[in-house]
Amino acid sequence: MSLDDEILSEERLDESQELMLYNMSLRQTSQRAAGGREGTHVLLSKFEGNPMYQEMIERGLLDCKIYGQGVDDSAAATLLVTQKGLRYCVLFADEIEPRRAFDVAGVQRERMADGGQVPSPGGVNYSDLIWGAAEGGSAAKNAAFALTSEQVANFERLGAQRRSSQRRHAREFGFGSTLEKVEFVSESGDVWYHAPLDGEITQVVGVTSSSVTLEVPSEIDGMPVVAIAADALSENEVVEEIVCPDSVEAIGTRAFRLNPKLKRLVLPPRVAEFQSNWIARCPSLEEIVLPGLAEEITRGVFESGRLRKLVIGEGMRSIQPGAFQDTCLESVEISAANPFMTTDGAAIYTKDGSELLALARPVESLAIAQGCKKLAKKSCCGFAQLRDVEFPDSLAEIGPFAFSRTGIECFAAPSSLRVIDEKAFYGCASLKGATLNDGLEIIGDSAFEGSAIPALEIPASIKWLGKSMTKGTGVVHSGPGCTLTIAEGCEDLLLDGAGGLYRKQEDGFHLVQLVDGELERYSVLDGAVAIDEHAFAYHDNILIVRVAQSVRSIGRSAFRVCKNLQRVVLPDSIESIGEEAFFDTNLEEFRVPAALTELGERALVTFGAHHGNKMPSLAQIEVAPGNDVFYVACGMLCRREGASSSVVVFTSSEPRVVFPAEVTRIEDYAFGNARGIEYLELNPRLSTIGTNGLSTRCWIRHIRVELADLLAGRKAFDFFFPDTPGAVRGIALGLGGASWVNVPGIMEQLDLCLVNARDYNVPGKSGNISAYAQAKLLLDRLDDPVMLTPRNRSMMERVLRNNIEDICVDVALYDDRTVLGDLIDRGFVNAGNLEGVIERVGALRDAATSAFLLETKRERFSGSMFDYDL
Repeated sequence: MSLDDEILSEERLDESQELMLYNMSLRQTSQRAAGGREGTHVLLSKFEGNPMYQEMIERGLLDCKIYGQGVDDSAAATLLVTQKGLRYCVLFADEIEPRRAFDVAGVQRERMADGGQVPSPGGVNYSDLIWGAAEGGSAAKNAAFALTSEQVANFERLGAQRRSSQRRHAREFGFGSTLEKVEFVSESGDVWYHAPLDGEITQVVGVTSSSVTLEVPSEIDGMPVVAIAADALSENEVVEEIVCPDSVEAIGTRAFRLNPKLKRLVLPPRVAEFQSNWIARCPSLEEIVLPGLAEEITRGVFESGRLRKLVIGEGMRSIQPGAFQDTCLESVEISAANPFMTTDGAAIYTKDGSELLALARPVESLAIAQGCKKLAKKSCCGFAQLRDVEFPDSLAEIGPFAFSRTGIECFAAPSSLRVIDEKAFYGCASLKGATLNDGLEIIGDSAFEGSAIPALEIPASIKWLGKSMTKGTGVVHSGPGCTLTIAEGCEDLLLDGAGGLYRKQEDGFHLVQLVDGELERYSVLDGAVAIDEHAFAYHDNILIVRVAQSVRSIGRSAFRVCKNLQRVVLPDSIESIGEEAFFDTNLEEFRVPAALTELGERALVTFGAHHGNKMPSLAQIEVAPGNDVFYVACGMLCRREGASSSVVVFTSSEPRVVFPAEVTRIEDYAFGNARGIEYLELNPRLSTIGTNGLSTRCWIRHIRVELADLLAGRKAFDFFFPDTPGAVRGIALGLGGASWVNVPGIMEQLDLCLVNARDYNVPGKSGNISAYAQAKLLLDRLDDPVMLTPRNRSMMERVLRNNIEDICVDVALYDDRTVLGDLIDRGFVNAGNLEGVIERVGALRDAATSAFLLETKRERFSGSMFDYDL
């Protein structure tokens, strides 16, 4: 049973559960897109015993992890929407979406008609359901964290302030667009323009001032200033400092932009966001005091490119990965009341010091604080000045891109290190040495790629090595001078010295990757039992691979996008090949092993078949004797599926292609970009066509489609497309443009191709067919107008009518009186144009056709018994 069928067979959740699950899925998707940790965090006290959660967990819609259980009453649970839960949301999205009263952050989506608060799902406070706990206190990967009661209180206080500000922002502030503006002169002589709201509060909408410092008033005429409208304080040629009062809760777009001399901006503590457009084109800005309730520091904070000082408020809880890279900060301060993060003046850490979130300013040397267990993603990325780093004994994980493109010169891993994540030292051109510690377990993809290390000795404790780990370095990956090694005693991995990395598993050795990206030929180690997924993927140079007789399986995408791969010698022992195993290669031949029973979808889709800009390379396929699953028919590799079969791939080796009677399915790209077909016959049982399954790239002289059921009174259709470039595209669209045999679609493409088969404005244009040939095809189609739309009929008749003289001249050259008579019978040659036709044909000195036309004139269009033109 498919996942969809399983969901549809079960009872629906109630509305409050569906709303909760749907919002959690959106939040999780948003977190994934932002590269953050996924999940919804809920206080354990609110989670345990709650039937809304428990039912969804029991049904497999949610997964749950408990953190800090038994520490105190502030333990938390992280809820993850499972694949089944995500699919549930997709299936019923059209019904759930209109019922949502809150966005994924728990903010009211739209105001109630009576101005009241929108009720939360199930009568529960929404902020309690979707509650973002801090991600501090983490140790190594997947480590747990506990929350103190003080942290919980701070979270709830800041969350309440933030939601209150956001709701008020959405409900009350019109930002002066249609409100009456009132003038107010401050004691300093600045003329402020404001727009009162209900006579109780007001917002600043503009100012006229020549002051170097602008202090926005907190109150005007007894009304608190609660907002600064869009563009209100922009385009001031003089101002160097703007200070916003604590009363302001909302700021409109572009509020401070285009202030060329602005150096310092103090934003309010009660504003819950920061927009980079506020400070657009303020090239002199050197200091920002961020809004107190803003949650995340993004790259937009550094819009000016000259920021020297940054003050972070108490509500800031996260940093966009890489936000500080390439900055020129000299000072960073964080509010002492901030419960999420702290700083030592150079780097920013989680409050408990367990994670370095970001290096905030350029330094040449960095001593990471003792007790730090993790370096966050892109935490030091892009600081080219950083040359020397001192790592504490507590460090367990170096996150993705942590030191990418820095000037670090040497790396000596502390004894506590367990994980070096992907691209941790990517592009570190000055890194000339790396010493790894015993106890290290994971090195991620491209971890040292582009560095200058000449060798890498990997400890025996290693459990995982990523792809392209030492690509573009001085490391020699194979041969007598190999400088990539794994220490003796490693229980998990093996380097064969020839460029291959193997994993030791219960059933034997698995080839997990070809680490030498320069190799053109490689032979899999004798005794290996499997080639794992992505083992050779994206290797540009590999041409030929020989697989050992002991290998039984090839994993998903094993050779994906090996663009120069031409040949893989497979033994008959291979039992399974994963999906997209040879996708986007240039494989020229393929022999189906005798033992092969499983061949994944798109496994044999080569670069040409996928992209359509060159002929598919796979030109020869054979099936080993003894294989009862696969067979070849008319150049098609077919697989048996019970009583039916599917077409896996076509080799463009046969001009006449007749589908076997048992074929019911064409797999993705099976005929992608296929050439050389002259006759194609589709059988009545064919019901499913995969993506681009019949997207050929050739003119097919005759296409015959046989159907199981009557369509327009017929069970068979024959299509004869004109031999034009447009017909090549039309055939591809007609055959491959649907997931079924779309006879009306093919017919529509045929009709369009007939209409456009000749350009009468450019008679000698390449690809034109003769006027005679087009007229004959059009007349045949009009004689048999099955599924001919009124629009297409009109276009065909217009072609014949508007070009009748050219057509008749060409018909005369072919001496086809039958076609000429048909044109006359259908009225395309008539009393209004006959004289012109006779004159043009007469110029050919074709006496027979001229006589035929004159006789036609006498019989059909002359008012007298005698025609003296004769």
